[in-house]
Amino acid sequence: MKNSNSIIQNYFQKYNIQALLVSNLQNVHYLSHFTGSTATLLVTDRGSFFFSDFRYMTQAKAQVKGFTIIEVARDSTHSIAQQLQKFGLTRLGFEAGALTFSQYLIYQKGLSGVELVPIVEDPAYIRMVKTSEEIKNIQKAIHVNKLAFEKILPRIKPGLREEEIAKMLEFEIRNSGGEKLSFDTIIASGPRGALPHGRASSKKVKCGELITIDFGNVVNNYCSDETCTVGLGKLSSKQKEIYTIVKDAHDFAVEKIRPGKMGKEIDKVAREYIDKKGYGKYFGHGLGHGIGIAVHERPMVNTASSDVLDENMVFSIEPGIYIPKWGGVRIEDLVLCTPKGGKVLSEIDKRLRILDA
Repeated sequence: MKNSNSIIQNYFQKYNIQALLVSNLQNVHYLSHFTGSTATLLVTDRGSFFFSDFRYMTQAKAQVKGFTIIEVARDSTHSIAQQLQKFGLTRLGFEAGALTFSQYLIYQKGLSGVELVPIVEDPAYIRMVKTSEEIKNIQKAIHVNKLAFEKILPRIKPGLREEEIAKMLEFEIRNSGGEKLSFDTIIASGPRGALPHGRASSKKVKCGELITIDFGNVVNNYCSDETCTVGLGKLSSKQKEIYTIVKDAHDFAVEKIRPGKMGKEIDKVAREYIDKKGYGKYFGHGLGHGIGIAVHERPMVNTASSDVLDENMVFSIEPGIYIPKWGGVRIEDLVLCTPKGGKVLSEIDKRLRILDA
């Protein structure tokens, strides 16, 4: 995959390792194209190796290219350790956040004379820069979002429960080509809009409320993620004001996206604008996150992010204002970093939409 080999080689040099054990299933898929639920990779200077059990041998032979396929026992950690002993390694790198403690102990005991070296950087860095094929798959999932969302909007009326809206949306996602949801659908109306992750509840939507709808799907193993906030019936001047502030913060951040910028620099643009408008304490989460095989991956776009943006990275821009007991607004688009700036990939128009009550 693009850029992955050079990053892995950097790990070899920085940590003075002879091989890297890849256990995170998303990274396994990215590097090998394997879509099953159990596998581990070993990447060395002399070759790359794929370990899985009998259940996946036929699938692996059809999907996995560029790796020597080795069958191991179903309870594979002990079996993989036995295989690794054959490589004559003295320093083996592993993804620090991917192994359980019990797995680490098994490798430690089973690999006599081998020093296990934790790779503390998130190995998902190898997935940050997207290929044209990856971007096309993300765009396909984005298009499903639009098709499904436009189908349900005319059916949102006062008295409908949030969970009923979620079910309608999830049905239309499937009906429009989405393979599955990329996360549990968030529907938060009225005062519940103050909950950034307010999953759909039994609450009935009412006239005069804002409704936050955060949803996504998966196409060809790539995710979409999008948030729309709509009004139902007549809205107050404050509701419209809050929406405009969030939309402007979103737009200003997109305008500042460039290769070479750090994630925290883009976050700062939106955060300072919302703060200047008097609502800074009501924006408590990061501005965005990368997306791809996982719905949340690198680069991060938040106050602490030193991730450096590069051409063909795809990430969300999703400022929000959440006022307890009042409600909230979030607007989220997926954006492609290009040499000329940020290009919004999401297809749903984020101008305030007020539905007939």
